[in-house]
Amino acid sequence: MDEKKNDAMNEDLDVVTVVEDYDEFQALVKDRKNFFDDEKSDSKKSETKDNKDLQKDEVKESDKKDKSETKTESDKKEKSESKPDADKKEKSETKTETDNKTSKEKKNNIEEKKATEEKEVKENKKSDTPYVDNTVKKSGSKKRLLIGLSVFAGILLIAYISGFVYFSGHFYQDVAVNGINVSGMNKASAKNVLDTFYKNYNLEIETIDNEKYVIDGKDIDCKVTVRDSFDELFKKQEACLWFVNVFNHHDFDIDASAQWDADKLDDVLATFDFLKKSKMVSPEDAYIGIDDGKFAIIKEVLGSTVDSEQFDKVLKDSLVSVQSKLDLYASDCYVLPKVYSEDEELVKEYDAKKEYAQYVINIQMDDLKLEPGMDLYDAVLEKSGDGYKISKDKVAKYVNDLANEYDTMGKERTFTTSYDNKKITTTGTAFGYELNKEETTEALYKALTAGKASTVEAVFTSKGKTLQGENDIGDTYVEVNLSEQRVFAYKDGKKFAEGDCVSGKEAAGHGTHIGLYQVQDKKSPTVLRGQKKPVTKTVKKKNKKGKKVEKTVTKYEYEYESPVTYWLQFNGGEGLHDAAGWRSAYGGSIYYYSGSHGCVNLPLDLAKTIYGTIEVGDPVIVYFWDNEHRK
Repeated sequence: MDEKKNDAMNEDLDVVTVVEDYDEFQALVKDRKNFFDDEKSDSKKSETKDNKDLQKDEVKESDKKDKSETKTESDKKEKSESKPDADKKEKSETKTETDNKTSKEKKNNIEEKKATEEKEVKENKKSDTPYVDNTVKKSGSKKRLLIGLSVFAGILLIAYISGFVYFSGHFYQDVAVNGINVSGMNKASAKNVLDTFYKNYNLEIETIDNEKYVIDGKDIDCKVTVRDSFDELFKKQEACLWFVNVFNHHDFDIDASAQWDADKLDDVLATFDFLKKSKMVSPEDAYIGIDDGKFAIIKEVLGSTVDSEQFDKVLKDSLVSVQSKLDLYASDCYVLPKVYSEDEELVKEYDAKKEYAQYVINIQMDDLKLEPGMDLYDAVLEKSGDGYKISKDKVAKYVNDLANEYDTMGKERTFTTSYDNKKITTTGTAFGYELNKEETTEALYKALTAGKASTVEAVFTSKGKTLQGENDIGDTYVEVNLSEQRVFAYKDGKKFAEGDCVSGKEAAGHGTHIGLYQVQDKKSPTVLRGQKKPVTKTVKKKNKKGKKVEKTVTKYEYEYESPVTYWLQFNGGEGLHDAAGWRSAYGGSIYYYSGSHGCVNLPLDLAKTIYGTIEVGDPVIVYFWDNEHRK
């Protein structure tokens, strides 16, 4: 090996170069690696040369051996020919012939061996591979392995020492001090960064909704004092373990404190929306509910309600310790749910309730089919040991809720009139839906406990026309507008009759009652009679002697009797009928001074048309535009 290179290698192994820059450190490691790669290359060249020399020496030794053997055979031959004895001469000749033959064979073997060796040498030269025996090969491999390991160990040692020296005075590549990034900096650079930051100190506040608010130190007259050096931080960094720690994030704190104007801080906080109660969202616990028609664990809602006491404490701590960021969620500054979706008891409840999902119960409410799905079970199940059971009391409550939602008897409805689709509100106690809650409860409870899917028929004591649409009136009805003195009749949504009318006499207090009714009776023809009242009359009657004398007699007579052809009763004694026998004019203001006793008088043709289409049970809507000020 070259002496200069030996000296250079020894010098590098003995002396450790101290670097202050991370880039210089990486360059140094690279130079050391190139140096040892060159050494490795020279070593390989030297070994190749030695192997070639060794091969030449072996070939020379083989040639010498062959010459020596040839000479020995020749000497033996001469000795044998010099003996005088004739008898022995024959034997000698015979022996000589045999020896010559043997010598020739040996010579041939030697020549063949030599030719084989020369052939192998030529083949090795062609492939540029030196001819060496296995012993030399093994020795060379071990030597190269030891040299490689030594070189690698040397590189690792140099890299470790360089890293230790470097990171004893520099921060790792992911380091924050008091929340301020000082990655890769030395003491002077880090101190400069912190000094600059504290001169322009801000505290960034992050909310649970990832919104950010900033408290500017200048706005609150904040003054920062730093009392620590960085020496302790470099010790905490543990440079001896730099090869592990360099890949991790590190947060360090130094002793710094701040003072500020409390009143000015309050003024700043008053501008932050996340501290306004009107903007806060209350937390909600996780629970078992219905999602997409199935039982499910409904996740909790974290909300955004700030715990004012905790916030005040954490904020002051952050300012005092001169932190750059404050994460309100991580600092427990929120009022959070008490039950989360992972809660063990909640999961057990879910497992118990979902067993009922296979039994779907529907409810037929007249012409409306309800498909409550798991909402029904959610309403009627109650805790029983580790499981759940159907509660009859809860079933009754569920049915009562249905009645409150779908009963229309005695409740207001919105009705769209025939006058420019103007809407009115109407109420009726003689028309509408009224659920039989007791019988419906029994039917529903029986279905729920049967363990199979089914549809329950709700039981009603009274029905309207439909539970679908704007109201329960349906699209077949009679509409009486008392304000306009006009009647309309509809069948399946199509108007089939319209005309003027005369309603009850308002001046005499016989005005037709407004409201929602249904046709109670139909007759044709009939006589309309008023109430029976006592009537006292003076009449002449014969006495016992046959003489006529005057007597006072009291009889009960109908207030009136009016024969009509078509009669549709809708509110006791009030109804729709023709008045052709005594009226020739309709509409206008006739009703006020010359109206009926409460009925709605119609022309004969109009009465006939309505009578022929409208059936008992069909709705009759009677209204005034302004009933409170009707005339």
